[in-house]
Parts: sequence; structure tokens; C-alpha cells
Amino acid sequence: MDYKEKRCPKTGRLISREQVKSGEGRTNSSSGPLQSNAGITRRTFIAGSVAAVTSYSLSACGGKTLTGKPLPKPTAAQAARKRKTPSIVALVPCQSYEDDPMADLKKFAKQLNLPDLRGKTVLLKPNMVEFHPGRPVTTNPFALKAAFELVDYLGAKNIIIGEGPGHMRDTEFLLEATGLGRMCNKLGTQFVDLNLDELEALDVKDGFSGLTQFFLPRTLMNADFVVSVPKMKTHHWVGMTASMKNFFGAVPGRKYGWPKNLLHIRGIPQCILDLQDLIKPRLALVDAVVAMEGDGPIMGTAKEMGFLVLGDDLAAVDATCARTMGYDPFELEYLRVAGQVVGNINTDAITVLGLELDKVKKNFQLPVTFKNKKLLEQASNQAS
Repeated sequence: MDYKEKRCPKTGRLISREQVKSGEGRTNSSSGPLQSNAGITRRTFIAGSVAAVTSYSLSACGGKTLTGKPLPKPTAAQAARKRKTPSIVALVPCQSYEDDPMADLKKFAKQLNLPDLRGKTVLLKPNMVEFHPGRPVTTNPFALKAAFELVDYLGAKNIIIGEGPGHMRDTEFLLEATGLGRMCNKLGTQFVDLNLDELEALDVKDGFSGLTQFFLPRTLMNADFVVSVPKMKTHHWVGMTASMKNFFGAVPGRKYGWPKNLLHIRGIPQCILDLQDLIKPRLALVDAVVAMEGDGPIMGTAKEMGFLVLGDDLAAVDATCARTMGYDPFELEYLRVAGQVVGNINTDAITVLGLELDKVKKNFQLPVTFKNKKLLEQASNQAS
């Protein structure tokens, strides 16, 4: 099948793909309605009406509109949300995607006292933001399989995979190119495009972004238990993306545009924290078998780490990820404040099981914005 590609003139980043010749079972346009593909027969797209999106003046290859302010000191109401008990995070050995980590995951699930999920609907949220051959941009299909098997082991009645890619509108293409669609098919589970799902309006109380409402996918909000299954990567605006930043992909593009423009306008750190409060994810399994360093989250390079990161406190999970990458979590703004309003980031409040952190830690090549603090200050809330 032939495709016409549209790329950013500045960076060469792939923005969209359009079929030149119509194929059976889908539309020609990469931004049109998504229909079932013969190659992925057992998943189902739940899509709302495809409407024109009124978006802000930011582009997928990076805008020049500076927005957002530094995060303020949390209010008493915001601080009251913070986890009150110590946290456990497991660094689960997994040297390659051919390894089977289930024996260790079951062991650590008991040590983390993960809940019984019998009768529950669970939504797994991988990262499928974009695709570049040879770059570890997205969650690996076998990491998603590990998350699926873990919640199945915990008794989940219904397991759904949901993602709303932040850059490329052609979700069908991304599912095929990344292998995540084939994995959904193999697992016999439903995939929901969160960019096109029906919406639920949620009031924001004591938020950071200044928004009074968020419109989030109904499938996500109706799930009993939400699991973040991200790729561990550097991020040129906020330093690192892992379990919390992953939920930008839960915000519907049909409402907020691509790359979820309003969130960048209101501030990435601010919206990360508001989404944590609204979605309330209960678990994270981070793909750090092969991570990304350098100009992440899209154009960086592979960094072999050889583990998965498991935990039920996403702040503690991300702080642990940061330390394995050579970051001080207190130097990453959203993580520092997450330690005051979400969960634990202090080492004395986090027990790390499995692999020894100091032995797996590798100093990551940082994004250029982190080598030039003035550039980071200017760019921290631009589109990405």
C-alpha cells in the first residue's frame, strides 16, 4: 500500500500519513474516521463523532507561544491529596523483550499488596505517541503483554487497551507500525482510541492548570482500575516522561487538538498534576527494558536498561525512574510538586525491591534544553 507522508519542515518529524490508494475497510485520510482493519480483527474502536478541532496556535513540531507559569506552592487542599503511607517500587529484571518477567511480577505483586481485581474492568494505557523506525518511542508490545498478564493474574474481568496518540492522527497506522495492534489481537482484547471516544465532563477542583473542566474519554473514566504502561524516556521540556506524563495520551485530540495543544498552553507540569487527580491511576508498569536518552520523547536514542518498573504510587515510580536515569527528582518541577500532592519521592519513603538502583543506574544523555537552563526556562511550556 502506498502512502503520502506529511513532515514538519523544521525537524522532518512525521506528522501524518495518508493512503494514496484506498484500502479495504478504512478511509483514505489519516485524520478521518477509524474503522476496523482486516489485520486487526479482534479489537474494536470506540469512536465518537469526528468533529473539526478548534486548536491553539501550536504545532506538532513545536510552537513558539510561551505559556504557563512556574508551579506555585500547593494549597492545603492540594497537599491533602498526597499519599499518606510509604511506597514500594520494584525494579523487575527483564534483560530483553524475549524474557518472561511474570514470575517476578507475581512475586512483587504480593509484596506490593496489589488489590484483587476480580469483577473489575481495567484499562491499560500504553504510550503510542508517534512512530520512528529504530527509535524506542513507544511502549514495546511485550511490555504491554506483561501488564495485561499481570492484571489478568490479579483477576481482572475485562481488560481494555486505551491510547490517544499525541502527535499522529492515524491511529490505525501506529497500531500496525508499532506492533501494539497485533499484540491487542493476540491477547484478544479491545483497543479504544481515546482521541475519538465519547467524552465525560469533569470539574477541576483546586487544580494547577487554571482550567475549570476537563473533557476525558468515557471508557477511561468508567474503568474501575487504570494502569499506566509507558516508555521511560527523556523529555526536552520537562526532563523525563514516565508513568504520570503518559496520561497526556488520555486527553482526547478531538477536543483539544494535536499535540493536545491546550495542555501545553496551560503548562505541562500543571496539567500532569491535574490529570493525576482526575484519572487517579492505581498502578504503573514502566517499560525500561530499552529506554530513550537525548532529545526525547521522540528523537532520542536507545538506552538499554534491562528492567521494568512496577509500583502503585506513580510519584514514587517516576522518582525511581528518574534516579535510574541520573536525574535528581527534585530538579524536575512536576516531580518535585508531585512529591507534595501525589505521592512519595523522598528515598526514605520509598522501598526499592528487585534490582539494586545504584547498580542499574546509568547517566542519560540529557536533552539540549537541560544543558542550557535558560533555553529550558523559555521553552518549558511550549508544544511538544
